[in-house]
Amino acid sequence: MKFALYRKAFSVLVLGLAITVQPAVAQPRATLVSDVTVIDGLGSPPVKHQHVLLQQGRIASVSDTAPAIGPDTTVIDGHGKYLMPGLWDLHAHTGADRTAMQAYLAAGVTGLRDMGCGEGCVRELGVLREAYRAGSGEFPRLVFAGLMLDGDSPYDAYPSHRQLTLGTLPDALDKLRELEVDFIKVRDFLSRDEFMALVGAGAAMDLALAGHVPTALSVNDAVRAGLVTVEHEGSLFGGLLLACSSDEARLRGELLAMMREATTSGDIELLYARALGEDFLNRLVDSYDHGKADALVQSFVDSGAAVVPTLIVQHPALRSPDPLFAGRRKAEDLEFSEAPETLLERWRQTAGTEVLEQPFSAADRAAMARQYQTLVELLGRMHKAGVPILAGTDASFPDGTPWMWPGYSLHDELQLVVAVGLSPLEAIASATGLAAQQIGVADTGAVVPGLRADLLLLSRDPLDDIHNTRAIERVWVNGIPVDREALLKQVNRRAADHATYWD
Repeated sequence: MKFALYRKAFSVLVLGLAITVQPAVAQPRATLVSDVTVIDGLGSPPVKHQHVLLQQGRIASVSDTAPAIGPDTTVIDGHGKYLMPGLWDLHAHTGADRTAMQAYLAAGVTGLRDMGCGEGCVRELGVLREAYRAGSGEFPRLVFAGLMLDGDSPYDAYPSHRQLTLGTLPDALDKLRELEVDFIKVRDFLSRDEFMALVGAGAAMDLALAGHVPTALSVNDAVRAGLVTVEHEGSLFGGLLLACSSDEARLRGELLAMMREATTSGDIELLYARALGEDFLNRLVDSYDHGKADALVQSFVDSGAAVVPTLIVQHPALRSPDPLFAGRRKAEDLEFSEAPETLLERWRQTAGTEVLEQPFSAADRAAMARQYQTLVELLGRMHKAGVPILAGTDASFPDGTPWMWPGYSLHDELQLVVAVGLSPLEAIASATGLAAQQIGVADTGAVVPGLRADLLLLSRDPLDDIHNTRAIERVWVNGIPVDREALLKQVNRRAADHATYWD
């Protein structure tokens, strides 16, 4: 779920989109990480005393004994350290911004699923995607949706949205085909017929559907029809919990009426105020039905769909001028140590009073906290049944949501999915191998011979404490080491340059 300032952020970031990437990339030096504990990203138990050889951008071998190496091979002592795949953020909005990419890499996020942006941005994402494929170590692995497809809605001014009807659907698909997108992102205002038409068209184009569940149909129907990942809480307006409500028909009817009114008037703020206000949310939570929740879970099990809940963007703790998160002051985290004071001050002023850049009362915010806790309970139930719970953040750069930073917020998300009930080993898989499998990426995401060498070396055991995924010593992309210190400095300089836009 995205702040209204998302529109303004795109207008700023698009100024920095002119990126020239040379397809010819020098081959990285061979690297041997010796005597290291390997966490493969597929959920297997860790294996100690492994020797992992990286050659020509790939994982050449993983073995109990040290392989023969040439004199030009860099040897890294991995004793007492932990090697795991680079992380994936399955819900990002990068604006195709080079500095945003650097922020992710500095935090060990080597794969991104960009969930939507305007046409010029999409073309730049294509350039960056090809640079990675050519062997560059400068950018994460990218998959992207491009233009987000929606029905008649009040989001007319958003360059990332493409509104369609059944009549204009072929034109929208032609544009996605031209932009060579990796999947189709769907949103809340699509009608049932429009959504079902997209399911069929996506299958014909070999493009999966992912995103919000349109309010016009239930989550159960959407995942059984072919939605491969459900984002956030199902939609902007509570799709997962709506499917679990004993008063589902009445509440869905109210939401649809609110949405039609907003489409006519263009008043998005009033729609948010009603749909996220205490009256509607409390009725939604109060009508939570365990039997209907079981039916929803079964729909996911039967379909193979996954949830990317982006818990961090909804977490009640971040709606505070000085949040405590997982026992620590968020403002003291590494990513904020050199962040511009103007940005931090803006967050201090707005985090306690605004959601989606709109003011909400204390009672509204209490209802949102109840909604969040009910969602956590539902996600725990889904996880126990085997539904994939995958890691994504909805982060954007440089402002985005208060107290979130691209890349580092994914580590916070891992802590939250552990709180849902995943073990640290399962949480890591949710952001590495399982994530890559769910979105159809076969060449990265695990410490397995033959895959691209997108890797993290940690100084502390993340299985002992998931917070230790932040204890990053080294990052590789395509076998090329990332200069994290230099990237962090560049990210903070860029954020400072843009800070005046958020005053």
